[in-house]
Amino acid sequence: MSDRTDDVELVARAERGEKAAFEELVERHFNVVVTAAYSILGDMDAAKDCAQDAFLEATATLPKLRDKSKFSSWIYGISRRKAIYVLRRQKLHVEAMKVKHDESKSAMPAYSPSEQASHNERLDSIRKSLNELPEIYREVLLLKYIDNRSHEDISQLLDITLAAVDKRLMRGKDMLRESMRRWKTDE
Repeated sequence: MSDRTDDVELVARAERGEKAAFEELVERHFNVVVTAAYSILGDMDAAKDCAQDAFLEATATLPKLRDKSKFSSWIYGISRRKAIYVLRRQKLHVEAMKVKHDESKSAMPAYSPSEQASHNERLDSIRKSLNELPEIYREVLLLKYIDNRSHEDISQLLDITLAAVDKRLMRGKDMLRESMRRWKTDE
C-alpha cells in the first residue's frame, strides 16, 4: 500500500473525527511541512510554529480538500502560505533568515574553541549563501539535502516535473557554489 493510498484513508478517517488518523497525518507530514515554512523563513522555531498553524488550519478545512491523495501537497501549500504571511507581517526577512545554532549544537561533536569557530564560520557562510538564492532554488535544495526527499517527492510537493526538479537542483547547487565563493573572498 502506498503513502498516497494511506493518506486517502487517513484523511477520510480524520474527516469522520478520528483523532488518531489526523495525528498519523501530522506525524507523517510534519517534517515536510516544517521544511516548506523553513524554506521561506530560514528560522526553525518560526517554521515549526507555521507547521503547527498549518495543521490547525487543515483540521478546520479538511472537508474542503477535494483530492484526498494530494494531502501532502495541500498541507505543504498551507504551510508555505502561513510562512509568507509571517514574513510579510514581521517585515524582518533578513533577521528571519538567520538559523539558530542552539538546535544544531546538541548534535555536533565537541570541538576545540578554534575548531568550533571555524565550524561556525562555515555554517554562517552556507546560511548567507543560501539566503542569496532565489526561493525556488533554496526550496528544492532544502527539500533534497535537509529533508532528504527524493526527486519524486519534491516533484509531487511542488507540483513540478522531475526535469524541473533536476534543473532547479543543478542550478541551485551552481548558484550556491558561486555565492559561497563570493562570501569566502569577501572575508
